[in-house]
Amino acid sequence: MSTQKRKKISAGAMAPMVAMEAYTRARVSRADSHLIRLRVSAVNGCRYCTSMHRRDARKDGWDDARILAAELADSRADQLAEDQRVVARFADAVTHINGEESVPDELWAEVVRHRGETGAGQLLMEIVTINAWNRIAISTRLDPRSLRGVEERDIDPERPQA
Repeated sequence: MSTQKRKKISAGAMAPMVAMEAYTRARVSRADSHLIRLRVSAVNGCRYCTSMHRRDARKDGWDDARILAAELADSRADQLAEDQRVVARFADAVTHINGEESVPDELWAEVVRHRGETGAGQLLMEIVTINAWNRIAISTRLDPRSLRGVEERDIDPERPQA
């Protein structure tokens, strides 16, 4: 893996990202936000964002098992409540987008059943936002060790076999 540093993005270019972040933080529950941010960052392989969101989830009382269940939601679905499984499947579908059928009507209807029409739109914005952050962090090679309050176990956790 290359460790070459890359130029930071200008503050003006980051302003829309900060606005999206503020929008979702004001509207999406902390539990859904942690689930989405952990799952999407793990799927995308973003060490910077995964480390940050492990730290943040721990601050909100999440233990290693709950963090792991979020990150590995596809193989640990039995450890999530029904509504959390739906949110994780929605996050996966949007993250792995590949044409108009990527988010089937049945999945959208399930999200609406659990979070309402407005909530589905807000979750979508949360998923879009973390995907964008992941792409920025990966492309600019942000170092998770530069984050305040991140522990080594947030960066390189010892994991049981999935």
